[in-house]
Amino acid sequence: MKRSLALGLCVSLLAMPVMATEKDTLKARQDRLSNELEESKKAQAETDAELEITEAERDAVKTEIHVVDDRLNELSEQIAIQQHEVDTARAELESTRQQLSVQEEYLESQKELVNERLRVLQVHEDTSYLQVIFESRSFGDFVTRAMTARTIAEQDRELIHNYMSEMERLESLESTQRTQLSFIKQKERELVITKQDLDRTAEKKRDLLVELNEQVEQLELEKMTRSEEQAVMAEQNRIINEQLEAIATAEREAAEAAERAKREAEARAAEERAQAEAEARESEVEEAPEVTAPTETPTNVSTSTGFVRPVSGYVSSPFGPRDNPLTGVPEIHKGIDLVNASGTPIVSSAPGVVIKAAPATGYGNVVFVSHVINGEIWTTVYAHLNAITAGAGQQVAAGQTIGTLGNTGWSTGPHLHFELHRGKWAPGQPNAIDPAPYIGY
Repeated sequence: MKRSLALGLCVSLLAMPVMATEKDTLKARQDRLSNELEESKKAQAETDAELEITEAERDAVKTEIHVVDDRLNELSEQIAIQQHEVDTARAELESTRQQLSVQEEYLESQKELVNERLRVLQVHEDTSYLQVIFESRSFGDFVTRAMTARTIAEQDRELIHNYMSEMERLESLESTQRTQLSFIKQKERELVITKQDLDRTAEKKRDLLVELNEQVEQLELEKMTRSEEQAVMAEQNRIINEQLEAIATAEREAAEAAERAKREAEARAAEERAQAEAEARESEVEEAPEVTAPTETPTNVSTSTGFVRPVSGYVSSPFGPRDNPLTGVPEIHKGIDLVNASGTPIVSSAPGVVIKAAPATGYGNVVFVSHVINGEIWTTVYAHLNAITAGAGQQVAAGQTIGTLGNTGWSTGPHLHFELHRGKWAPGQPNAIDPAPYIGY
């Protein structure tokens, strides 16, 4: 009995340093996690501020574009009016030119007749009157001839005067219309130049708007990613707290068990001493049974002997440098891609606790699992799942199904993106290592 109590006390005392070591590891991890969570929140606050400024700039550019578009619409209407006025002025000028052409053609056809009329009027006007006098057969004939000659002369003068007046009028109208047309065309050119300048301004504003939209989209994505990172870290923190509570409970129970064993041993020893004294008084000395420590010290047994493959299939993209299949940009691939048919079961690579089981930016449907193997913290990530069959906070065993293979998130085909982290998962995957040697690829 005494030997059994001593053995139990010894086991309890040996277990306490092991739990203390694990507790120190978890506390150190929790401290680092808390610091990184605060840094992530600070970075998110900066992202939020930058996003607010960028959105304000985008809204201002949108307003400017609306103003420019309104002005462009006004200019388009003014240019249309000017074009109509130009067309009208051209038509009027063309009509005037046609009239001038008709008059010129008439002048050309009547040129000899007009020249003769002018010669007669200017050179032989007096002679014509003398001929009228001498060739008259009577006074009545003279009067008739004189009146006729005068009428013809007046008609010739009126004909020539009217012709010249019409030519002057048409030439003056043509000059005025040319001037007006030139003015309208100049105004139209000025409007077109102004519109072209505004078009270039609008194009620059639209290019700026596209750039700002891209910045807003990137900042919103960064904000979303930060939120997801913080959710993962908060869940890890919660699980660590649970593990610390479990260790504290185990330590308390171990201390209580050790205290009980100590009291029982002391009571038993006192009882044996009293019995020995009684026997001595009766001269019956009996050797007390010897209590010896166990010959072997128990050790902390690992909950797992290693990692198992999360899914069968071939490796399409190993761990390390590569060109991103979506963007073509060089990057460091922080996991391995295992290809198989969509819907193939995905299993946990080791026993642990599910940290996160939900959609996430880039990862698509993803499961994070935290493991404690031989006192060391590990984290595995299973991304692009078609379906998730595990929940956050769930205890899972090695080989237990946690989802099915798929093509969600930033993926180019059905596969499992598998990550292994020595320690906690953190933004940027600083703890990621090549999982291939650990799962037998």
